[in-house]
Amino acid sequence: MNWRALICGSLLTNPALAEGQPFNLGVQTHMEQGWSNASIRQARDMGATHLRDEIGWATAEKQPGVYNFDVADKYMLPIIQQGMTPLIVITDTNPLYDNGDTPHSEEGRAAMAAWISAIFGQYGVDNVQIEVGNEVNADDFVGGPFTEDPPFYFAAQVRAIRDRLDQDHPDARIMCAGLNTIAIGFYRAFFEHGGLDACDAISVHPYRDNPDTLLIELSRLTDLMEEFGGARPVYVTEFGHWFDDPDDAPDYMMKMVTQLGAAGIVDAYWYALLDEEWWPNMGLLDENARNRKPAADAFELLQNTLLPFGRPIARDTLDTAHIYEFGEGGNRFVVWGSGAEIEIVGSAEYFDAWGRPVEPITTLTDTPIVITGAGLTVRVTSPGNLADTQYQFNLPPWSYFARRPEVGITPLEIIDWRWPSYRGAPDLSPLSINNDGITTARFDGEPYTVIERFTAETGGPHRIRGWWQASPQTEPSHLVIRHKDTILTEAEITPERYTLNEITLDLQPGDTVDFEVAPTGPKGDGFTTRRIKISGP
Repeated sequence: MNWRALICGSLLTNPALAEGQPFNLGVQTHMEQGWSNASIRQARDMGATHLRDEIGWATAEKQPGVYNFDVADKYMLPIIQQGMTPLIVITDTNPLYDNGDTPHSEEGRAAMAAWISAIFGQYGVDNVQIEVGNEVNADDFVGGPFTEDPPFYFAAQVRAIRDRLDQDHPDARIMCAGLNTIAIGFYRAFFEHGGLDACDAISVHPYRDNPDTLLIELSRLTDLMEEFGGARPVYVTEFGHWFDDPDDAPDYMMKMVTQLGAAGIVDAYWYALLDEEWWPNMGLLDENARNRKPAADAFELLQNTLLPFGRPIARDTLDTAHIYEFGEGGNRFVVWGSGAEIEIVGSAEYFDAWGRPVEPITTLTDTPIVITGAGLTVRVTSPGNLADTQYQFNLPPWSYFARRPEVGITPLEIIDWRWPSYRGAPDLSPLSINNDGITTARFDGEPYTVIERFTAETGGPHRIRGWWQASPQTEPSHLVIRHKDTILTEAEITPERYTLNEITLDLQPGDTVDFEVAPTGPKGDGFTTRRIKISGP
């Protein structure tokens, strides 16, 4: 097989690309929570043109139908006057309606719709964006009867808002629903209740440990919208990570922003401008806004050096080898991957995600590298690892199974729910596998195992490497690696990482290698992280 057949142009077809919309990188602020207006200038100086914030509903509407924007004007007007676009997320409640719970009655929904109409009336449809809902799939931002069926109540809410805006501001657009993670199950239920029809765009918070699993989930979201009548533009209104080490932020941001832009996302907002006491190491600046964090370097590199050339575009790209060009003309590239060899034609300079010069590269690693020049050509010359679990969850050449006692091996299906989708079965919870790891199970004392299967797509020698590690909070597990019916190796998986001695196999097309993780403890619900890399001929 020609490995170049694996090259994919765009993993997500999004209306934003067809419309030629620019990609904007914004940042979350909390002016409504009392941040100084100096934060507006700091965000602007770092290159941000879009800020996501809030306006306190209960502060502005203390009497039914009477709105006072004096508090909001103190930061909203400076944002607008400085040429920036505020995105206001509507997530709070008002004690005047529904006993202060999340609006759930016709009166409460009508009041929220009137409130949003008032915001557009105050600041102008062209000057402000509105996002309805913030992580309504979580328990932190909703309360009262709304929690009994959030997709139903949320759909009713946005339909009421759309009806009011159609009367008051026909040109106004709203985005929904800012879910925490790409929760396909929740979106489906929301769409089934008519939510998609009332929304001009869909927003999402794709929080994750591993940026390399982003695109397949976004693609599933677009497919779901198509199933319900047509894709809407997608906005990523929060993304980031709670880093143990802030030095990890630049690489993470570079991968996320590059893929989001290439996937057709309209705007993306880093969370947040400042560190917060309860969310340390997420900010571009520290909590006092005095010291830069490493993320600030990547943010400015993107804003000043990469994004001015245009939206990133996937070029000579595999699942395990990413080459993205910002704009056209061969001026700016970001590359990373799992061992692929590349060729760069032209005079180039190389930088890390902080913007620091690095030595020229010929092999891709997990660390993203920025390549600058003029008229450059960057292409893959050898694919490196054709299979890598860090990059290919839910993609060929991987498939997933459970071994059921007295039944044998059965396929695992995609389970969609209110959080990230995973491979499992309705009757086997908590048994599951996702991009983060593997959870086994035990029922009636019998062990149920998870199998991660590699299927060879070409004949010849294959090299297999990998590691497995049990969570210290759960039970250990047992690993068995099989080729056909032959056991290649076995190992106990404990919190001390197990690294496989490299295995070389001569495989034929269609041959399989199974990596089976089985429970060893009485509960059976061991959690194992892993990474498997396989290179072919």
